[in-house]
Amino acid sequence: MRSALGASVADLGQKLLERGIIDSLPEISSEIRYRGVSWSLEPTAPGDLHINLLGERRAIGAIRSAVDAGAVAVCWSNPSPDLAADLAARGVAVLKTNDERRAMSFASANLFGYPSHGLPVVGVTGTNAKTTVVLMVAACLQRAGVPNAFSCSELVGVGDRTWRPTLTTPDAPQLQRWLGESRDADCEVAVVEVSSQAIADARVADVEVDIGVCATIGVDHLDVHGDEATYRATKRSMFEQLGPVGYAVFHGDEPAVVQVAAGTGAIDVSVGRSAGSAVRITDDGLFFGADFARLSSGVEGVVEVSNPHVTGHVLTSAALAGTAAVLSGASFEAVEAGLNDFAGLPRRLQVVTRRPFTLVDDMCNPHSLANTVEAALTPLRREARRFVAAIAVRGNRGAELNAQQGELLGGILVGLDVDVVHVTRSEDFMGDADRVTEAEQRALIEALDSWGLEVRVHAALRPMIEEIAHAAARHDLVFLVGHPGLAPGVEVLKELLRADGRRGRRSLVHFAPPNDELLARSAGRSSSPTAPADTVEVCR
Repeated sequence: MRSALGASVADLGQKLLERGIIDSLPEISSEIRYRGVSWSLEPTAPGDLHINLLGERRAIGAIRSAVDAGAVAVCWSNPSPDLAADLAARGVAVLKTNDERRAMSFASANLFGYPSHGLPVVGVTGTNAKTTVVLMVAACLQRAGVPNAFSCSELVGVGDRTWRPTLTTPDAPQLQRWLGESRDADCEVAVVEVSSQAIADARVADVEVDIGVCATIGVDHLDVHGDEATYRATKRSMFEQLGPVGYAVFHGDEPAVVQVAAGTGAIDVSVGRSAGSAVRITDDGLFFGADFARLSSGVEGVVEVSNPHVTGHVLTSAALAGTAAVLSGASFEAVEAGLNDFAGLPRRLQVVTRRPFTLVDDMCNPHSLANTVEAALTPLRREARRFVAAIAVRGNRGAELNAQQGELLGGILVGLDVDVVHVTRSEDFMGDADRVTEAEQRALIEALDSWGLEVRVHAALRPMIEEIAHAAARHDLVFLVGHPGLAPGVEVLKELLRADGRRGRRSLVHFAPPNDELLARSAGRSSSPTAPADTVEVCR
């Protein structure tokens, strides 16, 4: 990540020393300035400060490569005296840190002028629904005419520009650069999805969050945090940094969410259906009552929600987003417009097409599985001749999670009288980070078997999609469920249709719009009219 002006390495070292991120400060020439921050095996550009995150065995080679590429300074926890002397002889500053990730965060914020200091930030966390809330807040602010930027796992935007991200929460150099761009573009609010892994990695350590939002709390990323208590404590730390003038917005009907987000010293704003909620959710919309007016020094108001995409747990997300948007300067009218324009998200019970058969795609959110899938699919099942389900095993998440997923899905599929169940490891698409183990596959299949379901197992995704597509007919219902193993499923089907001559290509016109277009609409970034219900649909 680059800054044209750069920043003094000596000045950075002094600030790191004052904050206890380095223990001592070597003599550094005042002439050395860094213009970017790179790390580990990321490409290094001339003028970069290189942060080493590798173990000692690989670190020396990576550091020497970074210096050869033009790094002017190196930050590492364990530089040997010989390496430090060699780098110093080459005019490269060496900072010995006790926390590489914390150093990377602060160095990045310092480089871009601490952009969150003057830019209000809404941080959205939780196990599920983070992306939905971020896009909804952005849409409400857009309808209010409040210049804004947003960053989530599916899309990033500054003003009207949008692009695809690489991580749920960007690494510290990317995050600080995005905040700097947002500030320089005169945005008045930045909305960012904050994962627990990002908090643990100190990616947001130097981001001042003004409004924290917590949607749901389950169990996730135990490979990072070790146990559920640490996972929740990590989430809570974002709210503990808000201070007495910050707002903690949370789903007050969920005890686990309250445990994470409430009572940190910030201004607590509970959202829910219970009588004590500052913002009440009703079947028709949202009521911002006297408690909200008192907490926000604002007024009471009502937001009517009639969007078919915004029901069930999505309405809860809308309430959280609408609350954060009002606290950020949006009017109730703008919130109502933003929420009623929400176009849904890809792979969230998305009806992708009705031709050549009805296809529903879902990323398998455990929260929605337990609450909405059966109700959503029931009317489609009544219309269908046959019902076919395709499930991806979740790699690198353990046997227990796959067993739970299989137990939930098995009950739903039996209740919907499923005809055929396919399971895939998606070996033709998954990399090492998501590789499925035999134990994970066995756990999912045994859970499905316990419901009396006969399962067809596929090693690869493409042959499974081919088999389903060739067997499915006009009045069949196909349900693709699983993340990330079935994420490419729709594109594989499109490839098959393109190769199927005129008939197949004609079927493609009935598919939902490309994911980027749908996401941009949901963030209020597209002036295109909402597509007809048979091409952009979320089953409810």
